[in-house]
Amino acid sequence: MKFRSGLLVGFGAGYVLGAKAGRERYQQIVEATRAFLDNPGVQRLTDELGKTVSVGKDRVSAATNRKVEQVGSSLADQATKAKGMMAGEPKAGASKAGDDSTAAKASSQAAKTAASKEAAKDAGGKETAAGTPPSTPTRAGRST
Repeated sequence: MKFRSGLLVGFGAGYVLGAKAGRERYQQIVEATRAFLDNPGVQRLTDELGKTVSVGKDRVSAATNRKVEQVGSSLADQATKAKGMMAGEPKAGASKAGDDSTAAKASSQAAKTAASKEAAKDAGGKETAAGTPPSTPTRAGRST
């Protein structure tokens, strides 16, 4: 669409600038263009397009700013952790070198549990205290 519009504008400009018809034809083209642009319908359309572009630009700008802030804070946290590790400080919450693997295992297990809870919720089941969907009754009224 952009290419077609640009082609038409370029063709029109080339015709106007290179017209051999003289000054009268040039004046006719200029007057027709002014009449077209002064049309209230065309003005409404250009105003609406301008507003739409402005709103879209604002949304993109806001989303970009949020992402930049998130990435910036994440990088700042990682830099702080890296500085601490380079200085020989233990990770937060770790008292011994061996505790790092235990903490990593616990974190991994917590992530798996959270993922299984989300999967159970997404499947339409209600979550129980253990994070599993409730059992379904059988014909005899017992739970499975």
